[in-house]
Amino acid sequence: MSYLPLARKYRPQTFEDLHGQPHVTTTLTRALAGQKVAQAYLFTGQRGVGKTSAARIFAKCLNCEKGPTPTPCNACPSCAQITQGNSLDVMEIDGASNRGIDEIRNLRESVPFAPAAGNFRIYIIDEVHMLTTEAFNALLKTLEEPPAHVKFIFATTAVNKVPATILSRCQRFDFRRIEPGAVVKVLQTVANSEKISAEEPALFAIARASDGSLRDAEVVLEQLASFVKGPIREADVTSLLGAIESDTLFAWTQAIIDRDAPAVLGTLAAQIQQGKEVMQLLLGLLRHVRNLAIVRNISGAPGSEALVAHLVDEPADHLKRLQEQAGRLPSGEWLLLLQLLLGAYDLMRRSPMPQTVLELVLIRAATREPWQSLDEISRRLEQLGRSGAASSSDPVRAAVPRPAPVQAAPVSTPPRAAVPLKAEAVETTPQPPVELSSELLAIWPPFLEQLGSQKMSLAAYLADARPLQLDEGRLTVGLPGFALHQEVLSVPEHRRIIEKLLSELYQRKVSVEYSVLPADAAPASAALSPSADPAAPAIVQDIVKLFNATVLDRPRPT
Repeated sequence: MSYLPLARKYRPQTFEDLHGQPHVTTTLTRALAGQKVAQAYLFTGQRGVGKTSAARIFAKCLNCEKGPTPTPCNACPSCAQITQGNSLDVMEIDGASNRGIDEIRNLRESVPFAPAAGNFRIYIIDEVHMLTTEAFNALLKTLEEPPAHVKFIFATTAVNKVPATILSRCQRFDFRRIEPGAVVKVLQTVANSEKISAEEPALFAIARASDGSLRDAEVVLEQLASFVKGPIREADVTSLLGAIESDTLFAWTQAIIDRDAPAVLGTLAAQIQQGKEVMQLLLGLLRHVRNLAIVRNISGAPGSEALVAHLVDEPADHLKRLQEQAGRLPSGEWLLLLQLLLGAYDLMRRSPMPQTVLELVLIRAATREPWQSLDEISRRLEQLGRSGAASSSDPVRAAVPRPAPVQAAPVSTPPRAAVPLKAEAVETTPQPPVELSSELLAIWPPFLEQLGSQKMSLAAYLADARPLQLDEGRLTVGLPGFALHQEVLSVPEHRRIIEKLLSELYQRKVSVEYSVLPADAAPASAALSPSADPAAPAIVQDIVKLFNATVLDRPRPT
Protein backbone atom coordinates (compact mmCIF):
# COMPACT_ATOMS: atom_id res chain seq x y z
CA MET A 1 0.00 0.00 0.00
CA SER A 2 1.34 3.41 -0.95
CA TYR A 3 2.30 5.83 1.80
CA LEU A 4 -0.30 8.49 2.63
CA PRO A 5 0.97 11.83 3.99
CA LEU A 6 -0.33 12.85 7.41
CA ALA A 7 -2.12 15.93 6.05
CA ARG A 8 -4.21 13.68 3.80
CA LYS A 9 -4.52 10.77 6.19
CA TYR A 10 -6.00 12.95 8.94
CA ARG A 11 -8.06 15.19 6.69
CA PRO A 12 -11.44 16.08 8.33
CA GLN A 13 -14.33 13.92 7.09
CA THR A 14 -17.20 15.56 9.01
CA PHE A 15 -17.93 19.04 10.29
CA GLU A 16 -17.15 17.81 13.80
CA ASP A 17 -13.60 17.04 12.66
CA LEU A 18 -13.08 20.53 11.17
CA HIS A 19 -11.01 22.39 13.76
CA GLY A 20 -10.99 26.10 14.52
CA GLN A 21 -13.96 27.12 12.33
CA PRO A 22 -17.10 26.89 14.55
CA HIS A 23 -18.79 29.84 12.81
CA VAL A 24 -18.58 27.98 9.47
CA THR A 25 -19.60 24.54 10.69
CA THR A 26 -22.52 25.85 12.77
CA THR A 27 -23.99 27.88 9.90
CA LEU A 28 -23.66 25.12 7.30
CA THR A 29 -25.01 22.48 9.70
CA ARG A 30 -28.12 24.52 10.46
CA ALA A 31 -28.65 25.33 6.79
CA LEU A 32 -28.55 21.62 5.95
CA ALA A 33 -30.85 20.72 8.83
CA GLY A 34 -33.37 23.33 7.68
CA GLN A 35 -33.03 22.43 3.98
CA LYS A 36 -31.95 26.01 3.21
CA VAL A 37 -29.02 25.38 0.90
CA ALA A 38 -27.86 28.31 -1.26
CA GLN A 39 -26.88 28.07 -4.91
CA ALA A 40 -23.25 29.15 -4.42
CA TYR A 41 -20.76 29.43 -1.56
CA LEU A 42 -17.40 31.19 -1.30
CA PHE A 43 -14.84 29.96 1.26
CA THR A 44 -11.97 32.38 1.84
CA GLY A 45 -9.00 32.34 4.20
CA GLN A 46 -5.29 31.61 4.43
CA ARG A 47 -3.81 28.33 3.29
CA GLY A 48 -4.28 25.16 5.32
CA VAL A 49 -7.26 26.22 7.44
CA GLY A 50 -9.81 23.78 5.97
CA LYS A 51 -11.48 25.50 3.00
CA THR A 52 -11.26 22.58 0.54
CA SER A 53 -11.95 20.05 3.29
CA ALA A 54 -15.11 21.95 4.23
CA ALA A 55 -16.18 21.98 0.57
CA ARG A 56 -15.79 18.18 0.33
CA ILE A 57 -17.64 17.61 3.60
CA PHE A 58 -20.44 19.88 2.41
CA ALA A 59 -20.61 17.92 -0.86
CA LYS A 60 -20.90 14.67 1.10
CA CYS A 61 -23.67 16.17 3.22
CA LEU A 62 -25.61 17.04 0.06
CA ASN A 63 -25.11 13.75 -1.82
CA CYS A 64 -25.14 11.26 1.06
CA GLU A 65 -27.78 8.53 0.73
CA LYS A 66 -29.31 9.91 3.93
CA GLY A 67 -29.01 13.50 2.71
CA PRO A 68 -29.13 16.27 2.51
CA THR A 69 -27.96 15.82 6.10
CA PRO A 70 -25.55 17.68 8.41
CA THR A 71 -23.92 14.36 9.38
CA PRO A 72 -22.85 12.28 6.35
CA CYS A 73 -22.52 8.57 6.96
CA ASN A 74 -19.10 8.22 5.23
CA ALA A 75 -20.12 4.66 4.39
CA CYS A 76 -22.41 4.88 1.37
CA PRO A 77 -20.94 4.74 -2.19
CA SER A 78 -21.46 8.46 -2.71
CA CYS A 79 -19.57 9.44 0.47
CA ALA A 80 -16.79 6.97 -0.31
CA GLN A 81 -16.38 8.27 -3.85
CA ILE A 82 -16.23 11.90 -2.69
CA THR A 83 -13.63 10.97 -0.06
CA GLN A 84 -11.52 9.23 -2.69
CA GLY A 85 -12.00 12.09 -5.17
CA ASN A 86 -13.59 10.07 -7.99
CA SER A 87 -17.26 10.97 -7.72
CA LEU A 88 -19.00 11.67 -11.03
CA ASP A 89 -21.28 14.20 -9.39
CA VAL A 90 -18.57 16.26 -7.64
CA MET A 91 -16.16 18.05 -10.00
CA GLU A 92 -13.09 19.59 -8.35
CA ILE A 93 -11.47 22.17 -10.63
CA ASP A 94 -8.13 23.86 -10.06
CA GLY A 95 -8.67 27.51 -10.88
CA ALA A 96 -4.95 28.12 -11.39
CA SER A 97 -4.59 25.62 -14.26
CA ASN A 98 -8.13 25.87 -15.66
CA ARG A 99 -8.49 29.61 -15.67
CA GLY A 100 -9.45 30.39 -19.27
CA ILE A 101 -12.78 31.00 -20.93
CA ASP A 102 -12.68 27.67 -22.79
CA GLU A 103 -12.62 25.67 -19.54
CA ILE A 104 -15.56 27.67 -18.16
CA ARG A 105 -17.49 27.14 -21.40
CA ASN A 106 -17.01 23.39 -21.00
CA LEU A 107 -18.26 23.68 -17.43
CA ARG A 108 -21.36 25.56 -18.58
CA GLU A 109 -22.11 22.89 -21.15
CA SER A 110 -22.09 20.19 -18.45
CA VAL A 111 -24.32 22.11 -16.03
CA PRO A 112 -27.71 21.11 -17.56
CA PHE A 113 -27.05 17.37 -17.17
CA ALA A 114 -28.67 15.67 -14.19
CA PRO A 115 -26.49 14.08 -11.48
CA ALA A 116 -25.40 10.48 -12.10
CA ALA A 117 -26.20 9.03 -8.69
CA GLY A 118 -26.43 11.72 -6.03
CA ASN A 119 -28.87 14.53 -5.35
CA PHE A 120 -26.78 17.36 -6.84
CA ARG A 121 -24.02 18.12 -9.32
CA ILE A 122 -21.46 20.04 -7.27
CA TYR A 123 -18.66 22.14 -8.75
CA ILE A 124 -15.75 22.92 -6.40
CA ILE A 125 -13.37 25.51 -7.90
CA ASP A 126 -10.20 25.94 -5.84
CA GLU A 127 -8.21 29.21 -6.06
CA VAL A 128 -11.09 30.76 -7.98
CA HIS A 129 -9.39 34.16 -7.96
CA MET A 130 -7.01 32.85 -10.64
CA LEU A 131 -9.75 32.80 -13.30
CA THR A 132 -9.46 35.41 -16.03
CA THR A 133 -11.92 38.28 -16.35
CA GLU A 134 -13.44 36.63 -19.44
CA ALA A 135 -13.87 33.34 -17.55
CA PHE A 136 -15.62 35.12 -14.67
CA ASN A 137 -17.94 36.84 -17.14
CA ALA A 138 -18.75 33.51 -18.82
CA LEU A 139 -19.56 31.99 -15.40
CA LEU A 140 -21.67 34.90 -14.23
CA LYS A 141 -25.03 34.07 -15.81
CA THR A 142 -24.86 30.39 -14.89
CA LEU A 143 -23.94 31.31 -11.31
CA GLU A 144 -26.88 33.69 -11.04
CA GLU A 145 -29.57 31.24 -12.20
CA PRO A 146 -28.21 27.68 -12.03
CA PRO A 147 -30.45 24.61 -12.36
CA ALA A 148 -31.89 23.32 -9.10
CA HIS A 149 -29.61 20.28 -9.15
CA VAL A 150 -26.36 22.34 -9.37
CA LYS A 151 -24.37 23.83 -6.48
CA PHE A 152 -21.14 25.85 -6.69
CA ILE A 153 -18.48 26.01 -3.98
CA PHE A 154 -15.54 28.38 -4.53
CA ALA A 155 -12.36 28.49 -2.42
CA THR A 156 -9.75 31.27 -2.50
CA THR A 157 -6.86 32.72 -0.54
CA ALA A 158 -7.22 36.15 -2.23
CA VAL A 159 -10.84 37.19 -2.03
CA ASN A 160 -9.93 40.75 -3.01
CA LYS A 161 -9.20 39.46 -6.54
CA VAL A 162 -12.68 37.99 -6.98
CA PRO A 163 -15.01 40.36 -8.88
CA ALA A 164 -17.81 41.95 -6.89
CA THR A 165 -20.34 40.54 -9.34
CA ILE A 166 -19.29 37.02 -8.31
CA LEU A 167 -19.19 37.85 -4.58
CA SER A 168 -22.72 39.24 -4.65
CA ARG A 169 -24.07 35.88 -5.88
CA CYS A 170 -22.38 33.75 -3.19
CA GLN A 171 -22.71 33.16 0.51
CA ARG A 172 -19.29 34.10 1.86
CA PHE A 173 -17.54 32.33 4.73
CA ASP A 174 -14.26 33.71 6.10
CA PHE A 175 -12.12 30.93 7.56
CA ARG A 176 -10.06 32.06 10.53
CA ARG A 177 -6.46 31.48 11.42
CA ILE A 178 -6.39 28.41 13.69
CA GLU A 179 -5.24 29.20 17.22
CA PRO A 180 -1.91 27.65 18.29
CA GLY A 181 -3.60 25.86 21.18
CA ALA A 182 -6.00 24.10 18.78
CA VAL A 183 -3.11 23.22 16.47
CA VAL A 184 -1.17 21.70 19.38
CA LYS A 185 -4.15 19.52 20.34
CA VAL A 186 -4.50 18.19 16.79
CA LEU A 187 -0.75 17.55 16.53
CA GLN A 188 -0.80 15.68 19.84
CA THR A 189 -3.66 13.50 18.58
CA VAL A 190 -1.84 12.78 15.31
CA ALA A 191 1.43 12.06 17.15
CA ASN A 192 -0.29 9.58 19.48
CA SER A 193 -1.97 7.83 16.58
CA GLU A 194 1.28 7.56 14.65
CA LYS A 195 3.35 6.55 17.70
CA ILE A 196 5.43 9.73 17.43
CA SER A 197 6.96 10.98 20.68
CA ALA A 198 6.95 14.80 20.82
CA GLU A 199 7.42 17.14 23.78
CA GLU A 200 4.89 19.92 24.37
CA PRO A 201 7.37 22.81 23.77
CA ALA A 202 8.21 21.22 20.40
CA LEU A 203 4.54 21.10 19.43
CA PHE A 204 4.12 24.77 20.39
CA ALA A 205 7.17 25.63 18.28
CA ILE A 206 5.60 23.82 15.32
CA ALA A 207 2.29 25.61 15.88
CA ARG A 208 4.00 29.01 15.96
CA ALA A 209 5.93 28.24 12.78
CA SER A 210 2.74 27.15 10.97
CA ASP A 211 1.18 30.58 11.56
CA GLY A 212 -2.34 29.23 11.94
CA SER A 213 -2.18 26.67 9.13
CA LEU A 214 -3.00 23.19 10.40
CA ARG A 215 -1.85 21.55 7.17
CA ASP A 216 1.55 23.25 7.41
CA ALA A 217 1.87 22.06 11.02
CA GLU A 218 1.11 18.46 10.05
CA VAL A 219 3.67 18.63 7.24
CA VAL A 220 6.35 19.89 9.66
CA LEU A 221 5.48 17.17 12.19
CA GLU A 222 5.81 14.53 9.48
CA GLN A 223 9.15 15.99 8.41
CA LEU A 224 10.42 15.97 11.99
CA ALA A 225 9.38 12.36 12.42
CA SER A 226 11.87 11.49 9.67
CA PHE A 227 14.47 14.02 10.82
CA VAL A 228 14.65 13.03 14.50
CA LYS A 229 15.59 9.70 16.01
CA GLY A 230 13.77 9.52 19.31
CA PRO A 231 11.51 12.09 20.99
CA ILE A 232 11.01 15.37 19.14
CA ARG A 233 12.29 18.30 21.21
CA GLU A 234 12.08 22.03 20.70
CA ALA A 235 15.75 22.14 19.70
CA ASP A 236 14.96 19.77 16.83
CA VAL A 237 12.20 22.06 15.57
CA THR A 238 14.35 25.17 15.73
CA SER A 239 17.23 23.36 14.06
CA LEU A 240 15.03 22.20 11.20
CA LEU A 241 13.20 25.52 10.71
CA GLY A 242 16.07 27.90 11.47
CA ALA A 243 14.25 29.45 14.46
CA ILE A 244 15.65 30.31 17.90
CA GLU A 245 15.14 28.22 21.04
CA SER A 246 13.17 29.47 24.01
CA ASP A 247 16.08 28.93 26.42
CA THR A 248 18.29 31.08 24.19
CA LEU A 249 15.63 33.79 24.11
CA PHE A 250 15.37 33.81 27.90
CA ALA A 251 19.16 34.04 28.27
CA TRP A 252 19.43 36.70 25.54
CA THR A 253 16.74 38.82 27.16
CA GLN A 254 18.36 38.40 30.58
CA ALA A 255 21.59 39.82 29.17
CA ILE A 256 19.62 42.86 27.93
CA ILE A 257 18.04 43.23 31.36
CA ASP A 258 21.50 43.11 32.98
CA ARG A 259 22.85 45.64 30.41
CA ASP A 260 25.55 43.14 29.47
CA ALA A 261 26.45 44.23 25.93
CA PRO A 262 29.24 41.63 25.41
CA ALA A 263 26.86 38.79 26.32
CA VAL A 264 24.13 40.20 24.06
CA LEU A 265 26.47 40.44 21.07
CA GLY A 266 28.01 37.07 21.89
CA THR A 267 24.60 35.39 21.74
CA LEU A 268 23.92 37.03 18.39
CA ALA A 269 27.27 35.90 17.00
CA ALA A 270 26.72 32.33 18.22
CA GLN A 271 23.30 32.15 16.58
CA ILE A 272 24.60 33.53 13.27
CA GLN A 273 27.45 31.01 13.38
CA GLN A 274 24.83 28.25 13.59
CA GLY A 275 23.36 29.49 10.31
CA LYS A 276 20.37 31.41 11.68
CA GLU A 277 19.00 34.31 9.63
CA VAL A 278 19.27 37.69 11.34
CA MET A 279 15.65 38.55 10.50
CA GLN A 280 14.46 35.31 12.12
CA LEU A 281 16.56 36.12 15.18
CA LEU A 282 14.99 39.57 15.45
CA LEU A 283 11.49 38.15 15.02
CA GLY A 284 12.15 35.59 17.76
CA LEU A 285 13.45 38.25 20.15
CA LEU A 286 10.61 40.59 19.20
CA ARG A 287 8.02 37.91 19.93
CA HIS A 288 9.66 37.14 23.29
CA VAL A 289 9.78 40.80 24.40
CA ARG A 290 6.18 41.21 23.22
CA ASN A 291 5.16 38.27 25.43
CA LEU A 292 7.04 39.78 28.38
CA ALA A 293 5.35 43.15 27.88
CA ILE A 294 1.91 41.52 27.80
CA VAL A 295 2.59 39.38 30.88
CA ARG A 296 3.99 42.40 32.78
CA ASN A 297 1.00 44.60 31.98
CA ILE A 298 -1.82 42.18 32.77
CA SER A 299 -0.34 40.23 35.68
CA GLY A 300 -2.46 40.46 38.80
CA ALA A 301 -5.60 41.54 36.94
CA PRO A 302 -8.84 39.51 37.30
CA GLY A 303 -8.79 36.62 34.86
CA SER A 304 -5.18 37.37 33.89
CA GLU A 305 -4.17 33.69 33.69
CA ALA A 306 -6.80 32.89 31.07
CA LEU A 307 -5.96 36.06 29.14
CA VAL A 308 -2.22 35.29 29.17
CA ALA A 309 -2.88 31.74 27.99
CA HIS A 310 -4.95 33.14 25.12
CA LEU A 311 -2.51 35.87 24.06
CA VAL A 312 0.81 34.09 24.61
CA ASP A 313 1.50 30.94 22.58
CA GLU A 314 3.70 29.12 25.09
CA PRO A 315 3.36 25.97 27.21
CA ALA A 316 2.55 26.28 30.91
CA ASP A 317 6.13 25.97 32.19
CA HIS A 318 7.29 28.74 29.82
CA LEU A 319 4.49 31.02 31.05
CA LYS A 320 5.87 30.75 34.59
CA ARG A 321 9.34 31.70 33.37
CA LEU A 322 7.86 34.63 31.43
CA GLN A 323 6.12 35.93 34.54
CA GLU A 324 9.35 35.70 36.52
CA GLN A 325 11.43 37.48 33.86
CA ALA A 326 8.78 40.12 33.15
CA GLY A 327 8.90 41.24 36.78
CA ARG A 328 12.57 42.22 36.51
CA LEU A 329 11.84 45.40 34.58
CA PRO A 330 9.09 48.03 34.90
CA SER A 331 6.24 47.92 32.43
CA GLY A 332 7.38 51.12 30.72
CA GLU A 333 10.85 49.76 30.05
CA TRP A 334 9.46 46.65 28.35
CA LEU A 335 7.39 48.89 26.11
CA LEU A 336 10.46 50.97 25.22
CA LEU A 337 12.42 47.84 24.31
CA LEU A 338 9.50 46.61 22.22
CA GLN A 339 9.37 49.93 20.35
CA LEU A 340 13.12 49.77 19.77
CA LEU A 341 12.90 46.28 18.26
CA LEU A 342 9.91 47.23 16.09
CA GLY A 343 11.92 50.13 14.70
CA ALA A 344 14.79 47.75 13.98
CA TYR A 345 12.45 45.46 12.04
CA ASP A 346 11.43 48.32 9.76
CA LEU A 347 15.06 49.35 9.22
CA MET A 348 16.30 45.80 8.58
CA ARG A 349 13.74 45.18 5.87
CA ARG A 350 15.12 48.12 3.87
CA SER A 351 18.78 47.95 4.80
CA PRO A 352 21.49 46.23 2.72
CA MET A 353 23.25 45.41 6.02
CA PRO A 354 20.54 43.97 8.31
CA GLN A 355 23.06 42.37 10.67
CA THR A 356 24.67 45.75 11.38
CA VAL A 357 21.26 47.26 12.14
CA LEU A 358 20.47 44.45 14.56
CA GLU A 359 23.85 44.81 16.27
CA LEU A 360 23.32 48.56 16.65
CA VAL A 361 19.89 48.09 18.17
CA LEU A 362 21.10 45.39 20.57
CA ILE A 363 23.95 47.61 21.75
CA ARG A 364 21.48 50.43 22.26
CA ALA A 365 19.19 48.14 24.26
CA ALA A 366 22.05 46.78 26.38
CA THR A 367 23.52 50.24 27.14
CA ARG A 368 20.22 52.07 27.73
CA GLU A 369 19.88 54.55 30.56
CA PRO A 370 17.95 53.36 33.63
CA TRP A 371 14.24 53.96 33.13
CA GLN A 372 12.42 56.00 35.79
CA SER A 373 8.71 56.55 36.06
CA LEU A 374 7.23 60.04 36.41
CA ASP A 375 6.10 59.20 39.94
CA GLU A 376 9.67 58.32 40.91
CA ILE A 377 11.02 61.50 39.32
CA SER A 378 8.41 63.63 41.11
CA ARG A 379 9.22 61.98 44.42
CA ARG A 380 12.96 62.61 44.00
CA LEU A 381 12.35 66.22 42.99
CA GLU A 382 10.29 66.76 46.11
CA GLN A 383 13.10 65.29 48.21
CA LEU A 384 15.66 67.52 46.49
CA GLY A 385 13.46 70.55 47.06
CA ARG A 386 12.97 69.80 50.76
CA SER A 387 16.65 69.09 51.35
CA GLY A 388 17.67 72.26 49.52
CA ALA A 389 15.18 74.42 51.41
CA ALA A 390 16.23 72.95 54.74
CA SER A 391 19.91 73.74 54.19
CA SER A 392 19.66 77.38 53.16
CA SER A 393 17.27 79.55 51.22
CA ASP A 394 19.91 81.78 49.62
CA PRO A 395 21.91 78.99 47.89
CA VAL A 396 18.71 77.50 46.54
CA ARG A 397 17.59 80.81 45.09
CA ALA A 398 21.03 81.31 43.65
CA ALA A 399 21.04 77.80 42.20
CA VAL A 400 17.81 78.12 40.23
CA PRO A 401 18.58 79.88 36.93
CA ARG A 402 16.33 82.86 36.28
CA PRO A 403 15.58 83.83 32.69
CA ALA A 404 16.92 87.23 31.75
CA PRO A 405 14.30 89.86 30.82
CA VAL A 406 13.68 90.11 27.10
CA GLN A 407 14.36 93.85 26.96
CA ALA A 408 17.78 93.35 28.55
CA ALA A 409 19.01 90.94 25.85
CA PRO A 410 21.31 92.37 23.16
CA VAL A 411 19.65 92.95 19.81
CA SER A 412 22.07 90.68 17.98
CA THR A 413 21.55 87.77 20.40
CA PRO A 414 18.62 85.42 19.78
CA PRO A 415 16.06 85.53 22.62
CA ARG A 416 16.50 82.95 25.34
CA ALA A 417 12.93 81.72 25.13
CA ALA A 418 11.81 78.16 25.59
CA VAL A 419 12.40 76.00 22.53
CA PRO A 420 9.05 75.77 20.68
CA LEU A 421 7.68 72.43 19.52
CA LYS A 422 5.45 73.77 16.73
CA ALA A 423 6.44 75.53 13.57
CA GLU A 424 5.94 79.32 13.61
CA ALA A 425 6.81 82.17 11.31
CA VAL A 426 10.58 82.41 10.89
CA GLU A 427 12.74 85.45 10.57
CA THR A 428 15.09 85.97 7.67
CA THR A 429 17.19 88.84 9.09
CA PRO A 430 20.92 88.00 8.65
CA GLN A 431 22.62 87.15 11.91
CA PRO A 432 26.30 87.61 12.79
CA PRO A 433 28.37 84.42 13.18
CA VAL A 434 27.76 82.65 16.45
CA GLU A 435 30.31 80.08 17.59
CA LEU A 436 29.32 77.39 20.07
CA SER A 437 26.31 79.41 21.23
CA SER A 438 24.62 77.95 24.26
CA GLU A 439 21.32 78.29 22.47
CA LEU A 440 22.61 76.32 19.49
CA LEU A 441 23.77 73.57 21.81
CA ALA A 442 20.47 73.69 23.67
CA ILE A 443 18.55 73.23 20.44
CA TRP A 444 20.66 70.29 19.30
CA PRO A 445 19.36 67.56 21.73
CA PRO A 446 15.64 68.23 21.07
CA PHE A 447 16.45 68.52 17.37
CA LEU A 448 18.02 65.03 17.37
CA GLU A 449 15.12 63.63 19.37
CA GLN A 450 12.46 65.01 17.02
CA LEU A 451 14.52 64.02 13.98
CA GLY A 452 14.72 60.47 15.33
CA SER A 453 10.94 60.28 15.61
CA GLN A 454 10.68 61.34 11.95
CA LYS A 455 13.64 59.44 10.45
CA MET A 456 15.78 57.38 12.79
CA SER A 457 18.58 56.80 10.28
CA LEU A 458 19.30 60.55 9.92
CA ALA A 459 19.41 61.00 13.70
CA ALA A 460 21.88 58.11 13.90
CA TYR A 461 24.21 59.78 11.36
CA LEU A 462 24.03 63.06 13.33
CA ALA A 463 24.51 61.42 16.73
CA ASP A 464 28.28 62.16 16.77
CA ALA A 465 27.97 65.53 15.00
CA ARG A 466 27.92 68.98 16.59
CA PRO A 467 27.00 72.49 15.45
CA LEU A 468 30.06 74.70 14.93
CA GLN A 469 28.86 78.15 13.92
CA LEU A 470 25.92 80.10 12.50
CA ASP A 471 26.71 82.68 9.83
CA GLU A 472 23.82 84.65 8.27
CA GLY A 473 21.37 81.76 8.68
CA ARG A 474 23.90 79.14 7.49
CA LEU A 475 24.63 76.54 10.14
CA THR A 476 27.92 74.67 9.86
CA VAL A 477 27.71 71.16 11.32
CA GLY A 478 30.83 69.17 12.08
CA LEU A 479 30.75 65.48 11.16
CA PRO A 480 33.15 62.61 11.91
CA GLY A 481 35.60 61.90 9.13
CA PHE A 482 33.39 59.35 7.33
CA ALA A 483 32.47 59.98 3.73
CA LEU A 484 29.23 58.04 4.13
CA HIS A 485 27.90 60.49 6.75
CA GLN A 486 28.23 63.54 4.54
CA GLU A 487 26.99 61.67 1.47
CA VAL A 488 23.79 60.51 3.17
CA LEU A 489 23.08 63.82 4.93
CA SER A 490 23.62 65.78 1.71
CA VAL A 491 20.81 64.01 -0.16
CA PRO A 492 18.35 66.81 -1.08
CA GLU A 493 15.38 65.17 0.63
CA HIS A 494 17.39 64.52 3.83
CA ARG A 495 18.77 68.08 3.81
CA ARG A 496 15.23 69.45 3.44
CA ILE A 497 14.00 67.49 6.47
CA ILE A 498 16.94 68.64 8.61
CA GLU A 499 16.70 72.31 7.61
CA LYS A 500 12.94 72.42 8.12
CA LEU A 501 13.16 71.00 11.64
CA LEU A 502 16.08 73.24 12.61
CA SER A 503 14.25 76.33 11.34
CA GLU A 504 11.19 75.43 13.40
CA LEU A 505 13.21 74.96 16.58
CA TYR A 506 15.47 78.01 16.09
CA GLN A 507 12.61 80.29 14.90
CA ARG A 508 14.75 81.50 12.03
CA LYS A 509 15.43 80.31 8.53
CA VAL A 510 18.41 77.96 8.74
CA SER A 511 20.36 76.25 5.95
CA VAL A 512 22.91 73.54 6.67
CA GLU A 513 26.39 72.81 5.39
CA TYR A 514 28.82 70.17 6.61
CA SER A 515 32.50 70.06 7.48
CA VAL A 516 34.82 67.47 8.96
CA LEU A 517 34.90 67.53 12.76
CA PRO A 518 38.38 67.84 14.31
CA ALA A 519 39.64 64.59 15.78
CA ASP A 520 39.91 66.07 19.29
CA ALA A 521 36.49 67.74 19.28
CA ALA A 522 34.30 67.02 22.28
CA PRO A 523 30.64 66.01 22.01
CA ALA A 524 28.13 68.83 21.64
CA SER A 525 26.88 68.46 25.18
CA ALA A 526 30.32 68.49 26.81
CA ALA A 527 30.67 72.28 26.59
CA LEU A 528 27.81 72.78 29.01
CA SER A 529 28.12 69.69 31.16
CA PRO A 530 27.55 70.55 34.84
CA SER A 531 30.41 68.26 35.83
CA ALA A 532 32.78 70.68 34.06
CA ASP A 533 31.82 73.35 36.61
CA PRO A 534 32.60 72.15 40.14
CA ALA A 535 31.22 75.44 41.48
CA ALA A 536 27.67 74.54 40.45
CA PRO A 537 25.40 74.10 43.52
CA ALA A 538 24.72 70.54 44.59
CA ILE A 539 20.98 70.76 43.92
CA VAL A 540 21.66 71.83 40.33
CA GLN A 541 24.03 68.91 39.80
CA ASP A 542 21.44 66.49 41.28
CA ILE A 543 18.69 67.77 38.98
CA VAL A 544 20.96 67.59 35.92
CA LYS A 545 21.94 64.00 36.74
CA LEU A 546 18.31 63.05 37.39
CA PHE A 547 17.09 64.28 34.01
CA ASN A 548 20.33 63.87 32.01
CA ALA A 549 19.83 67.58 31.28
CA THR A 550 21.91 70.48 29.97
CA VAL A 551 22.24 73.80 31.80
CA LEU A 552 21.38 76.64 29.40
CA ASP A 553 22.35 79.55 31.64
CA ARG A 554 24.46 80.06 34.77
CA PRO A 555 23.31 82.26 37.64
CA ARG A 556 25.33 85.45 37.71
CA PRO A 557 27.09 86.34 40.97
CA THR A 558 25.50 89.23 42.85
